[in-house]
Amino acid sequence: MPLTKQQHQQLYDVLSKVNAAIEAEQTTPAMRKLTELNAKFPNQPMILTLLGKVNTKMGRHAEAIVAYEKTAKIDPKKPDNHFQLALALQKGGRYDESLVEYERALYHDPNHFLALRHKCSVLTDLDRNDEALKALDALKKSVANKQIEPAQHLAIAISTARLVPKVLEPKDPIKAIEAYVDNETCDQSLRTAGYWQLGRLYDLLKEYDHAFTNYTKSKKLNIRPWNPDIHSKRIDRLIECWTTEPKIPTAQADGSRLIFIIGMMRSGTSLTEQMLAQIQHLTPGGEMNAISRQVAKLEMGREPAVPHSRPYPYTKELYTKAALDKMSKAAMVMYDQIAKEGLVTDKQPSNYAYVPLIAHMFPGAKFIHCKRDPLDCCLSNFTQAFARPHAQTHDLYHLGRYFHDYDRLVAAWHTIDEVDMIDLHYEDMVADPETQSKRITAFLGIDWTPDILDFHKSSRTVSTASRDQVRKPLYTSSVKKYKRYEHHLDELKRGLGIE
Repeated sequence: MPLTKQQHQQLYDVLSKVNAAIEAEQTTPAMRKLTELNAKFPNQPMILTLLGKVNTKMGRHAEAIVAYEKTAKIDPKKPDNHFQLALALQKGGRYDESLVEYERALYHDPNHFLALRHKCSVLTDLDRNDEALKALDALKKSVANKQIEPAQHLAIAISTARLVPKVLEPKDPIKAIEAYVDNETCDQSLRTAGYWQLGRLYDLLKEYDHAFTNYTKSKKLNIRPWNPDIHSKRIDRLIECWTTEPKIPTAQADGSRLIFIIGMMRSGTSLTEQMLAQIQHLTPGGEMNAISRQVAKLEMGREPAVPHSRPYPYTKELYTKAALDKMSKAAMVMYDQIAKEGLVTDKQPSNYAYVPLIAHMFPGAKFIHCKRDPLDCCLSNFTQAFARPHAQTHDLYHLGRYFHDYDRLVAAWHTIDEVDMIDLHYEDMVADPETQSKRITAFLGIDWTPDILDFHKSSRTVSTASRDQVRKPLYTSSVKKYKRYEHHLDELKRGLGIE
């Protein structure tokens, strides 16, 4: 039944407040309210659009796609509905489907600026560079002879920069970005991307001081609150929960077909999964949230919310056998959606915090812990533009502290009998991939195949920040990369405890 004019206004007022909460990253209360409103007013486009938005903020791309699919079906002639669905599909790594939706948006509005821009982005990510150049040309033509905003100039320059060094040279995009990136009328996220692209372009030109200056501007413009002391105390609690008596029980589930690839971000988890993905009867799951969702159900609300932090399983009395059985059953539903038979990988790096919990939820599960030189790993985090906020990566000292806490946490997990884990050093993998991949397949109890070494030829889509790296043969140029920037890294070393 259609809403009355009064109901529509009342709903609009409520949703305006919900949208403000989402923008302020108060996603949990926003999700609760939207779920309540959606039950009361099903298939209302305003509600569905915000459900898509909040799920995207929470990294729940499948749920965001479902919400946007509904809005596109309700009003298929509205180009923005197809654009929002396309963007959700793109963020969820479903690139070919996203291209279809961008084309649908452009069918209804051939000059839809954002659809043209993101179509170019998807084609770039897919290495369809000739098509990306044509899309970039169409983007430029859509605003030709028009007076456009500085933000649109900056967006075009960023889209151009993304094609460097594949088909373009760095210098022209640098000039175009620098002309607008300091303009405060441009959206903050766009300026953040602009500074990051400048950092990347100057790095390609080997002008490392200019590169570091721009990487720093990118991080500081989008800085998020982070308290390393609070985080360290939470890590203390987590270690105590799982390494002291009494022991936590074990669920009845069979986890022998699950492989968890863990580690710091930028430690080689995507590379490892891409290599294993070449093995028959193994299905890569990518970065899944199957475990963190179960922890959130138990732990959420038991302590004041910690901004930009996942819930940790450290309230020992909650992890009864009944609770673990329930958690494993719910999580296995998500793994079964990836594949009901054969091995499944979950390469969510932050699962490193959940290792003993996973071992108790899924006896027989195996863990591949990807390790990398602390300075290289932290520098890569600092100089990376992540799709979701990772507050610890915006300050070098905080990043060093975070790495130190991660390192001592995984060391503690190695002492737990239930945990079956092997370390894989990034530097060893790129230096001798055959030996290291054979070592990993032996640990997993599966046959090694030479296809593993040809991982870069795979047509599999990777949607994380490592998508470009896993399409190339193994290279060693990222080993000791920190030396190019070492005179900028004193605060990082202080956080790591390195003299």
